[in-house]
Amino acid sequence: MLRSLVTAVLALGLLSGCVAGGNRAATDAASLTQDEVAQMYLHHEFDADRDHYEHMQRLLRDAQLKVHDGEWEWDSGDDIPQIGGDGVAPLPGSDTKNSYAMRSGRLWSPPGATGQQRDLQPMIDYFTKQGWDIEQRTVTGDHEVWATTGDGWQIIYSAQTNGRYTLEVYSEPFWTNDAHALSTAIYGRSTVKFPDRSLPGLYPDFPQWDDPIVNEPKI
Repeated sequence: MLRSLVTAVLALGLLSGCVAGGNRAATDAASLTQDEVAQMYLHHEFDADRDHYEHMQRLLRDAQLKVHDGEWEWDSGDDIPQIGGDGVAPLPGSDTKNSYAMRSGRLWSPPGATGQQRDLQPMIDYFTKQGWDIEQRTVTGDHEVWATTGDGWQIIYSAQTNGRYTLEVYSEPFWTNDAHALSTAIYGRSTVKFPDRSLPGLYPDFPQWDDPIVNEPKI
């Protein structure tokens, strides 16, 4: 159902996705314009966000397995959308009301690790094999490698001098018709629970639209 809707939306976009002068309107991390997303009902946006969540988890899992196949610590829950309007990539015209982003993060402590730059090499090799754009940075002694996938996602792996190594996956912005309504719809159906630790690829299921409302909106 969602795939059929998105196909229809994309088809409509061939007619409506241009602005004066023949320039393509700004597209989000899912390659949709704001006008295309305007054709979607809230429950379709909800289902699309579930797809984004699942894709984010796959990106995270695949990167985790390149450096550690044991348990990783969670730094927070990751099913509720992040505030839009700003983030790892620009989306012209976006703000906190008409866009959102997604993020997930894990960390582990390799035995005896002290944040050496060479510890990034397995992840650099993986990013390079994927053909992603890569940037390396050093921030207050900590080393990190940053990959841009080219299809709406960015991944950061950091080796910290305190021996804590972090892996984060960020989406670039997504358009939405109402960021508050979408966030409320997901929060209302979410368990709002996440594990302290888990193996790569294990995570709570994203809620379904037909799930009961179990959390009242925060005032």
